[in-house]
Amino acid sequence: MYVLYEDSGCLKTGAIISKTESNMLVETEHGKKIKLKTHSCLLQFNDPSPSKLINEATIIASTIDINFLWECASQDVFYAYELSAEYFGHDPSAIEQTAMLLKLHNSPIYFYKKGSGQYKSATKDKLLLAIAAIEKKKAQEEEEKKLVESLINGELPYIIKANALDLIIKPDKNTIYWKALEKACVILNKSPEKLLLELEAWPNLLTLLRKKFIKSNFPNGIDFQDNISANIIDDLPISDAEIYSIDDISTTEIDDGISVRKIDKDLTKVGIHIASPALGIQHGSILDQIARSRSSTIYLPGEKITMLPQKVIEEFSLQSGKLSPAISLYVTLDNNGTIVKSESLIEKVKVKENLRITDIENIFTESNLNNSDIDIPFSEWIRPLWKITQILSLKREQRRGYPENLSRPEYNFRIHGNTDDPNSVVIIEKRPRNNPVSKIVAEFMILANSIWANLLKEYGVAGIYRSQQTFGRVRMSTIPLPHEYIGVDQYIWSTSPLRRYIDLVNQWQIISIIKHSVSARLASPFKAKDSNLFSIIQEFEFKYNVICSFQNEIENFWSIQWLIQKKLEIINGYIIKENLVKIDEVPIIITVDNLPKLEKGTHIKIRIISINSSTLEIKTQYIETIDL
Repeated sequence: MYVLYEDSGCLKTGAIISKTESNMLVETEHGKKIKLKTHSCLLQFNDPSPSKLINEATIIASTIDINFLWECASQDVFYAYELSAEYFGHDPSAIEQTAMLLKLHNSPIYFYKKGSGQYKSATKDKLLLAIAAIEKKKAQEEEEKKLVESLINGELPYIIKANALDLIIKPDKNTIYWKALEKACVILNKSPEKLLLELEAWPNLLTLLRKKFIKSNFPNGIDFQDNISANIIDDLPISDAEIYSIDDISTTEIDDGISVRKIDKDLTKVGIHIASPALGIQHGSILDQIARSRSSTIYLPGEKITMLPQKVIEEFSLQSGKLSPAISLYVTLDNNGTIVKSESLIEKVKVKENLRITDIENIFTESNLNNSDIDIPFSEWIRPLWKITQILSLKREQRRGYPENLSRPEYNFRIHGNTDDPNSVVIIEKRPRNNPVSKIVAEFMILANSIWANLLKEYGVAGIYRSQQTFGRVRMSTIPLPHEYIGVDQYIWSTSPLRRYIDLVNQWQIISIIKHSVSARLASPFKAKDSNLFSIIQEFEFKYNVICSFQNEIENFWSIQWLIQKKLEIINGYIIKENLVKIDEVPIIITVDNLPKLEKGTHIKIRIISINSSTLEIKTQYIETIDL
């Protein structure tokens, strides 16, 4: 004897080995022995064979009109056997009963299962809704199929183009647009981003990179509200120092200036003057929230996205000829570079001239600065600063135990034309970092940041420090630990408050010390062990990494455009590790596939085989090793 039963949503047959009133032992079609409850079995039969039963029942079930069956069925719970007797007009055979069970079982929108062999007809309203849902799903599947075909055939459907950015940033994987794109990508073996780029969802990779970054990090756009402004600072003493600033030609956020005055033959007084937006931006204000959310000014070739509104930058930037609120650190040093006295003041300063690196770096060379017989502009200002710079740098080197590595060059990008147009001419200038001009600015900013870090430590005022120990990575924390690479006991960021939020936070704390002295711990915006400081550090580090990654992507784009525009076939570089090579001419790293096993740092000559102008992938070939 055989039995028809349901298992995991499917109708199955088996041979009855033994049975009792409540249970039966059954051997399945695959030879497995299972135990079934007698009352849960749908049908027991001797004839025909199980395979014939299912085959013939399936044929009969396919002839049954489901709509007619639904109209005939009772509105109450019924047994399949009862409906099959009514439908066939006689006591149904095992095959006919099975046919009815198959039909009911495979029509869940028409009949709801209510028990073993029991069903209930769906109401008309629910049936219509279910049918509509099925039709909608069929239509969506058909639309999805057409979308996949279009994508495979190199066509970009409008609906996918309209949603392209969302499809690669944060796709809703339940939509047919994503499902179609995903299927097409699997078939074509391409990433969604690459496929959409090839189908010109965006004009070029540059546009995509920008849109991705802004969409992800500036959901409300990069523009500021027109009515945002800082407090105007008027009632401040005016410094009589003769101040100059040194910046790149494109810099508009001038954070710092330097003055120098010879007190006598043994003492020199250096002033480090830092723009002070913290005097006009109140902690917790809208401007504070904006600066915190942006974290930093974003520098891109030919343009930038500022941390603060332009009106605020203009108010506090140390532009020549205007009085600007500042925090001035006056440091008196002897001829050995020993600090005799330091004093921090809140005052207004007037920068005499904003010097630009490109205009002075060829004049302020090491040989010119060291030879007092050579007449150079601003000599009374620059020469004493250069002398002190060398002494301070040597002291840090002795503390560190090894010379500072300044061999890595800096690169300046200039775009002639629209920065949104990849065909605009890009000019990349390589500049050494060890030139006197850069070293002077860096040394005195290090001096200010280390002295102010010590000031926070001495007064017990909370701050955000940067530390680095035993060749580990640089860390941010609220603990004043040594920064061994720089060679100082403690270090903060505080000299770029117009363009970096951490500097603004530390500047608020420094101001509290200048204003309140020993009671600064009570008056400062952030107290010791303030959980908000830890949140600021976490937010900043995450956002700053995102910003740096984006800046690198854009610089990489323009670097490769430079290679394309120059039509270079042969380039030089040096091995970073394995087959990764840093190109000399531009700040990019490439993979050289046929590179022989060479030591890290080895300089090589490379042939450019091809550059994909869409994805900017570079194919190169090793030529030879260069002896330097």
